[in-house]
Amino acid sequence: MAGRFNIGAKIDSVMERVRQAQAQAEAHAAQMAAAAQSVKQPLSDAPNAKPLNANEGRYLDSFQEERAKKKGLPELAAPQAPGATTPSALPANEAKEAQQEKGWKTSEPTVVQTSKKGCAEATLTFLEQSDGENEAELSQEQAREKVRNRADTLAVSPTGVRDLGVDVNLDDGATPDEMGAILGGMGIEVTSGSSECDPKALSGALKKGEYALALVDSNALLNTTLEPGQQSQEPGELHWITIDAVDPGKTNSKDDDLYRVRDPANGAYWVKASDMKKIVSEAQEKHGSGGIMTVQKEKGRATKAPDELAALARRNLERTAPLGDGNGGASRRASVAESS
Repeated sequence: MAGRFNIGAKIDSVMERVRQAQAQAEAHAAQMAAAAQSVKQPLSDAPNAKPLNANEGRYLDSFQEERAKKKGLPELAAPQAPGATTPSALPANEAKEAQQEKGWKTSEPTVVQTSKKGCAEATLTFLEQSDGENEAELSQEQAREKVRNRADTLAVSPTGVRDLGVDVNLDDGATPDEMGAILGGMGIEVTSGSSECDPKALSGALKKGEYALALVDSNALLNTTLEPGQQSQEPGELHWITIDAVDPGKTNSKDDDLYRVRDPANGAYWVKASDMKKIVSEAQEKHGSGGIMTVQKEKGRATKAPDELAALARRNLERTAPLGDGNGGASRRASVAESS
């Protein structure tokens, strides 16, 4: 009887280990699924969007045909963070607490552009939806409409920026001055603007609770996700992205920091600071424009009077000049050789 009891106890022990292993596997799957939600699902006004990889949550835009399937055209694969082999090793946003204190919501999904030149509009929509002071949750359609209304108001306002030579029109993308003006109309201040990426300054601004917008070369950005043999040496197009998170590197060098980019064409992924420097540098070299502006929304922005917003729009232009006057409006999702 004692022998049978010992055998039964061993079987129970084995079964318990099996149950624990299954529970760990389920927890691992749930954690990966949660990570995949860092990018948005297709917008309701982009009904033809198709998943590139449903597990990673990256999507083709409604205007982007599946040309990556053609022989010789590389498909984009969002880069895995250096050294990230398990969910516990995924980068984390060390600016999160400060950003929340400044009134940002830090868990909003990436906004996907819905037109060929829609990266600027999508970037601004992401900022609008990330405002923690909104009285009610905004759908992306509602946030997009608010951005459009601000842009349209500036375009016709006699106290706006027309007399400064800034023609606000999101239909064909946006120049740095247009972005600065619209941000002001939204009640968001441009705190700094530079034609270069300075990781020390950028990481510091993020950790103070700010967000950043970057105007980059689309092919240079795409190259960070491709093997050397697949990378293009041809210039892409100027493209707007948001930088909303920082994870410090393993060394004292800020070049090892990781930045989470919200790419309107490809979703959310992490880019090394040294790569971000190259991406911005290539934009300036190939287009004569590009750079990074840091931004912070003003408290109570929703209740500011139109003349206050117009004044902020004009002040923002003092900091957007270093980025040049190139027009950012690219979608370079599936092919480094494809023109938008």
